[in-house]
Amino acid sequence: MNNRREKIQYIGVFLADLIGLIISIGLAWGITDGILGKMREYASNDFLWAVLLLTLAYICSFFLTDQKGDIVARPLRRDFAQAVKFNLLMGLINSAGLALTKAAMLDSRYFLLFVPVINVFTMTVTHAALKEILKNTYKMRGLQSLVGVITTADHAENMIRDLYQDWSNRIVGLAIPEATDDEIGQEIAGVPIAANYAGFMDWLRRTALDEVYVDIPMDSGSSFVPFLEEMESMGLTVHFSLPTLNRLERDCCSETSAARMSRTLGRCAGHNMVTIGTVELSITDQIMKRALDIVGSIVGCIISIPIIAIVAIPLKLESPGPLVFRQKRVGLNGREFYIHKLRSMYIDAEERKKELMSQNEMTGLMFKMQDDPRITKVGKFIRKTSIDELPQFFDVLRGPMSLVGTRPPTLDEYKQYESHHKRRLSMKPGITGLWQVSGRSSIEDFEEVVKLDTTYIDNWTFWGDIKILFKTVGVVFARRGAE
Repeated sequence: MNNRREKIQYIGVFLADLIGLIISIGLAWGITDGILGKMREYASNDFLWAVLLLTLAYICSFFLTDQKGDIVARPLRRDFAQAVKFNLLMGLINSAGLALTKAAMLDSRYFLLFVPVINVFTMTVTHAALKEILKNTYKMRGLQSLVGVITTADHAENMIRDLYQDWSNRIVGLAIPEATDDEIGQEIAGVPIAANYAGFMDWLRRTALDEVYVDIPMDSGSSFVPFLEEMESMGLTVHFSLPTLNRLERDCCSETSAARMSRTLGRCAGHNMVTIGTVELSITDQIMKRALDIVGSIVGCIISIPIIAIVAIPLKLESPGPLVFRQKRVGLNGREFYIHKLRSMYIDAEERKKELMSQNEMTGLMFKMQDDPRITKVGKFIRKTSIDELPQFFDVLRGPMSLVGTRPPTLDEYKQYESHHKRRLSMKPGITGLWQVSGRSSIEDFEEVVKLDTTYIDNWTFWGDIKILFKTVGVVFARRGAE
């Protein structure tokens, strides 16, 4: 089963990366001391303490890095990219640890730099070696999961292809119910047809199998229930398709939306219930995203307070009224909350909006116009520099918002949403996001905004948020995209 593969792979990657790190430490020491002669004389305790901190940094980085997915199917370029991200994170954690503990080896900059740089390449090499070990040794030692497949001839090739994407599977044979006696022994995609409808149970009884995949029309021919009961009694793990769910997905979902859905099986009132929905972030991902929000918002609040204090004077002088604009918005899955911004408009801005709707430059539900007369002179400056967004760091710290996400709509906009628009609210709204760093002022179609937001949600990664944050800094300093 996949659980077995995941456990073996998880342990294998951990050990392979640890071996690679040990090699990298040795090579970095040899280059720094033996070739460059830049290593000072350190006490043995200093070196041991540095190695301990580096090991702790490695362990933290390993658990903070996404280890999901089949490593054997991962191409070399992805291995290298992941190694770069991993060692960048490890280097930062290690440097922080050395600085906080005031370790003696903190001043050995060459050594500290060479370890993660060399480890990028050793990790890539150890991963390549691990792939060969998993593919070959695992197979030679007979540790693969022995799989039997019961399916129709037109589905067989696709099932074989998908099952072989998991290196821990070995397909023993196929049972094709409609196959003739003459077709038994022939192969489909390299796998022999072992039985037809008349003999597939005898084949299951006498063949060494761990798992059976069943994909046949359950509503045709004799009931398949007795066969499933017997397979279960034999101790086999049985996977079978759900024709009703297949039809629902085919009728209701596109291929891409069906692929991104999660599916779980549970029970309610004595019945089996299949739950389908958008894939949610794992608990680890949620913790990492929230931790980034807390740290980033605290830093943002500290930076924002003096800036807000300076801007407050001209803002209040030009337009009397509250300094901070508080507005009800719609957030995660339709939850209402208050967003806070520095007031960049005159007090009667909301009332005047109805008069200006005919000049809306956006196609769809959002409002935007060039030279909006409701915006004050100081308001134009703080919008252009995104200073008006600074109070939202406090909203992030409170919890209803995130640093990176989708922009929350107003109540009026939300009331006009069609069903597919609401999917952009399936993740907590953010101060910045993919739309903001994609030239938001040049996007005039709300459907394009929705497309960018759903792309962000479907492809979310922790490192993707980091990348968007860095891009946002560049956009703000370049004063691009803000109107």
